[in-house]
Amino acid sequence: MTDTERGEVVSFADKILRRYFCDCDVEFLISTFDPEIVWLGGGENQRAEGSEAVAKAFRDGRGDLAPCRMWGERYVVLPLDGNCILCEGESLLETLPELPVYMRARQRVTFIFRRTDAGLRTVHIHNSIPFGEIQPDELFPIHAAREACRSLESSLSRKDREIELMLSRLPGGMQICYYDAAFTTKWISDGLCRMLGYGCADEYAADTGNCCRGFIQAEDYGPMCVQVDEAFRRGNAYTAEYRVRRRDGSVFWVQDLGRRVRDEDGEEVVYCFISDITQRKEQELQVEKSNREARRQAEFLSALYDTVPCGIIQFATDESHTLINANRMAWEIYGYTREEYFAIASDPFRLVKDQDETRIHRIADALRLGGGAASYTREGRRKDGSTLWINVIMERLINADGEEVIQAVFTDVSEIRRLQREREQVQIMENRSLRAAICTAYPVIMNVNLTRNTYETVIDGDFIMRPSPRGAVDDVVARSSARIDASQREQFESIFQRCAMLERFRRGENELYMEMRELGDDGACHWISAHAIHVDNPFGSDVLAVVLLRLLDEQRSEKARQEQLLRDALAAAKSASSAKSDFLSRMSHDIRTPMNAIIGMTAVAHQTVEDPQRVRGCLEKIDASSRYLLSLLGDILDMAKIEQGKLNIVEAPFCLEEFLEALEAVHTPQALTRSMGLKIRREGPLAARYVGDALRLNQILVNLLSNAIKFTPPGGKVELTVREARRDRERTWLEFRVSDTGVGMSPEFMKRIFRPFEQESPDAARNNVGSGLGLAIVSSLTELMGGSVGVESTRGRGSAFTVLLPFLPAGEELSGAPSAAAPAGTSPLAGRRVLLAEDNALNLEIAVTLLELQGLTVDTAENGEQALRAFADSERGRYLAILMDIRMPVMDGLAATRAIRELPRPDARTVPIIAMTANAFEEDRRQAGEAGMNGYLTKPVDMQALLQELQRYL
Repeated sequence: MTDTERGEVVSFADKILRRYFCDCDVEFLISTFDPEIVWLGGGENQRAEGSEAVAKAFRDGRGDLAPCRMWGERYVVLPLDGNCILCEGESLLETLPELPVYMRARQRVTFIFRRTDAGLRTVHIHNSIPFGEIQPDELFPIHAAREACRSLESSLSRKDREIELMLSRLPGGMQICYYDAAFTTKWISDGLCRMLGYGCADEYAADTGNCCRGFIQAEDYGPMCVQVDEAFRRGNAYTAEYRVRRRDGSVFWVQDLGRRVRDEDGEEVVYCFISDITQRKEQELQVEKSNREARRQAEFLSALYDTVPCGIIQFATDESHTLINANRMAWEIYGYTREEYFAIASDPFRLVKDQDETRIHRIADALRLGGGAASYTREGRRKDGSTLWINVIMERLINADGEEVIQAVFTDVSEIRRLQREREQVQIMENRSLRAAICTAYPVIMNVNLTRNTYETVIDGDFIMRPSPRGAVDDVVARSSARIDASQREQFESIFQRCAMLERFRRGENELYMEMRELGDDGACHWISAHAIHVDNPFGSDVLAVVLLRLLDEQRSEKARQEQLLRDALAAAKSASSAKSDFLSRMSHDIRTPMNAIIGMTAVAHQTVEDPQRVRGCLEKIDASSRYLLSLLGDILDMAKIEQGKLNIVEAPFCLEEFLEALEAVHTPQALTRSMGLKIRREGPLAARYVGDALRLNQILVNLLSNAIKFTPPGGKVELTVREARRDRERTWLEFRVSDTGVGMSPEFMKRIFRPFEQESPDAARNNVGSGLGLAIVSSLTELMGGSVGVESTRGRGSAFTVLLPFLPAGEELSGAPSAAAPAGTSPLAGRRVLLAEDNALNLEIAVTLLELQGLTVDTAENGEQALRAFADSERGRYLAILMDIRMPVMDGLAATRAIRELPRPDARTVPIIAMTANAFEEDRRQAGEAGMNGYLTKPVDMQALLQELQRYL
């Protein structure tokens, strides 16, 4: 047999094996079969005769094949009789690293080929793989390979958990961002906020626009985006390094390790772990600088032989390698003197460690003159025993003496090696941090093979139960179903039973999710989420998935708390709405009652105009009803001021006896008309004068006495008792107790007695009109004055209210009390002129009449524009003051006041402008002051107050 024929056979056999083991191409193997082929395999029952039977055996085993790498081939060829050739071959096989199986073995095969006119045909195959765990019906040990792979993955998983513990100590932070043009932030960790110089996520969002573009250096942002885009085209993970700005403007380097995922909201996001690598970058720059320096030193060795900071030696090329020459650094690097170095290093290889000597001898022996330099790095030992690392460049050359030598230039790179080791450690820690960050969200992660009914726990963290490392999917689903709340069990099984998941994934669903309550190992029920994600299987038909388990107790507790707060708020709102609706209903009744009296008495007065006594009685009733209406409005406005915190307490001296006498004078007639007794008692010693807010005290006691008289039937008694309760260093505490023998109150109503708009029984109070605000005002005023109010009551026997208030000791007597308005004939306002702006004809007529009775001359205007024109056309000093309504047509009072103040005349800014308006709120008073008004009186206007206000400007 010729070498050419032998090479043809070897090439044919090698092609068959590579197409079969490397490409899994069974059909090519079958295409070489001779019709009379005989096959003997490595399994117990693996044999077949005839091309059809052998082809069927190989096609049936095609699913067990896994692509391999083949090397180390050896073939033996032997010619046989009858144009037949025997070819025996062997080689090493190893599965590709990216496969979920692992095998490394030596395969052996024997071919018998028959040479025909069509070429070589295969008439016999005997192949085997010496693999102890090959199954009887397998052409390839796929089951054992998978078990080896799973064992390796389990080992790696344990290592990964150890890595995670180390990663948790690394500095850095996480964020979740959208994969958009600006990498908009969805969530950012506190650690990353702190690293960027922000106190919280809100500060970060406000300063950066809530996106990565806001803190990445502009010149680095574009390249970073390109790098991420390219990585995502290849897969779902990336690594990028760039510079970022802190809040204070400082710039530092970071490494960004990210993965694109679909989160629990169903959104495609990027999970990023960002760590500060400024120190590493600086180390890299230092390493790069050192390497550049080493290369530069090597290039100039010949010229700087004795001055460069590196060792240079020359030694013989023969086996003796005798040292010929060395510079000063050659021995100083090792810590020797020249004599010591030449004595020890007469053969330079004596300074090489035993484990490196063979390698370095081989490098030196391979050098050729003009063939270029060789370099290596090795470990050495100094004279003092310390370790050093040197970088060596060797070259074969002709020295200055014309001798062919080997020249070695070596540099101490111990510091560089140290920095490299530190950088490698930092890189390892950063990678572990990324894994820990990704796994933090889910304490339990399982890889599931639904087709084979198997699972393996990849991550087993802190969870309500400890899952088995591996097992059957049906078993773990059954155990979980037994622990799940009964109301959710059917839904859970309809989603996560293996057959249900297979069916849903077959229909195209990629994710299954459910939140449920499950009994934990601690004996308590917990809210958890189960999330199954379908995983594409490029290597087979098995249906694979990843199952993620997460604890939701905190989220559920917060949700329940928020829902309870909403329910409480709704109940409070409904209660307030009901109380205000009841209040409006009562107000409608209470306002209509005196209005009915006013209208009715007016009609009676018209019909009995000839009877002055009857008319006077009607007018008195109209006046009383009007004052009652005003008191209702006063209660409502006072309550509004109290709620807005705009009611001020004014402390001034007052005479207690005069105060009580006035109170008695007002309420005695009311008591007598209801045939009941009213008594005011003074107990113990009382001072003549105190300092406090007498107006608010009067308001408190008037409300209490009025209620007592109102709800006490004829023949009953009402009593006010005043006494000093106690004294301290600065204040005297007075107790005012109002008691009656009236209808009393129920315990239930007493719990809400001081709330606004509350009445115990609107039907019982139908003839006792009131706003339902009186006791709320009493409580609020008492609190504002620094005191307290309490109540005792028994249904059918009466009530007693006790008010305790602090007062200061009285100072000197006040003088200069305002006197009553003088009669028209002697009024100091007589002969003066005012301008009155009022759009309501009736109000205008009343005001003009009352002012003229005081001797004033009144010019009138029906709106703000007429008032502006009248003042602009008047001579300087014509008007003592301008009385201005606020709400008027054409031009309102505020606009007219501003226009008057802007007129180009000297008195435009000084003429007094007094508001006379029905707008009684504090905001209205503030707006009037801002417009330029000097005074503010509310309607119905108290004539005494108006005259006193005008006298201020005389």
